[in-house]
Amino acid sequence: MSVNRRKRARGGAGDSTETPIEPEATHDADYYFDDGDFVIRAGNALFKVHKFLLSRDSSMFKDMFVIPGGTDAANGLTDETALLVSDTVAAFRALLWVLYALPPELQAYLTNVTARDLDRILLVAEITNKYHFTTLEAWSMQVVRSAVPKIRFTQTTSLLLGRAMTIAERCSDTALSDVALTAWEALLRSGVNLAPLINILERDQLTCFSALTYYAQLSAMKIVRSGPPGSRVVTIAGCDGLSETQLARLLFARWSLDSEFLHLSKNPPTLPRGAECIAANHSAVCIREWNKLWPDYMATKSVLVIDSVDLLGRLNEVQKIAASHRRGQMHSTCRPMMVVAVSTLIATIKRNLGDHFDSPAAVDGVTP
Repeated sequence: MSVNRRKRARGGAGDSTETPIEPEATHDADYYFDDGDFVIRAGNALFKVHKFLLSRDSSMFKDMFVIPGGTDAANGLTDETALLVSDTVAAFRALLWVLYALPPELQAYLTNVTARDLDRILLVAEITNKYHFTTLEAWSMQVVRSAVPKIRFTQTTSLLLGRAMTIAERCSDTALSDVALTAWEALLRSGVNLAPLINILERDQLTCFSALTYYAQLSAMKIVRSGPPGSRVVTIAGCDGLSETQLARLLFARWSLDSEFLHLSKNPPTLPRGAECIAANHSAVCIREWNKLWPDYMATKSVLVIDSVDLLGRLNEVQKIAASHRRGQMHSTCRPMMVVAVSTLIATIKRNLGDHFDSPAAVDGVTP
């Protein structure tokens, strides 16, 4: 069965225009039940479902059904009066799938989810969040958190991570944000083409992923100076597909990250006090020794051989050096705190990485 509606918009006297005919609405093959008591239209699909399922779990549908005037008495009783929702067919079908699924079927997703499965679970997370299905949203977020670390993402499936990060931010789910960022870093190390990712991430305003991707792009960026000695003209290679504005951000970041390293070389991070170190000793001995060791660590050959734009790589090497420290007057419980201090610094820099790519203006003399 199908429903076909034609709308006519009238203008001034003697003038009438007709909008295009809407696509035919057809009964969904899986979720149009003869004994259903409510009809919903998403896109060109009609779903006839059961109110009691839509009403459970403190959803918005429950409020709509119980609040006087929340919906027209005849609305949703027939195909012609179906409740129109703005969701895609796939998204609303995902909602109905999870509403009608049996508990063993849902339980299985907590242990084994493929990239294809993740696409549907993300749809569930997005739409249950929209309609306030509290318990089902919690279940879907748990599945996503469990699945993301187990999937080896590729260029093709990279957008799934972007969607996971978006829903994590919407739900303030820091655990999911952390695993999504870790998976994104692994994707960047796998050698994918970065320019298309940068363009997509900027379009979708995923700034956390965008900063990490720009950072990875710095390693592929090659600057070749041309012209007579002293010329400011440079040619940039390894950045095909990026705009001049994006190239300007990369050039600005090279300077900014190098400047940050020089600043950090003279300003060690705060050393936390060990559990058994008294405050007076920590200030007079441990911090003093840490302040002396830090510049030496930053100037170690194994640190300086790493490209200056790879600030995180350099600090990771410093962390390894700090972890191997065994001598000195520093209290034994404060020595492990050196690693903690560097780890905290790395986390802070990673969190604020986007600041290094906020180029104030285009760079002169750039030839992409």
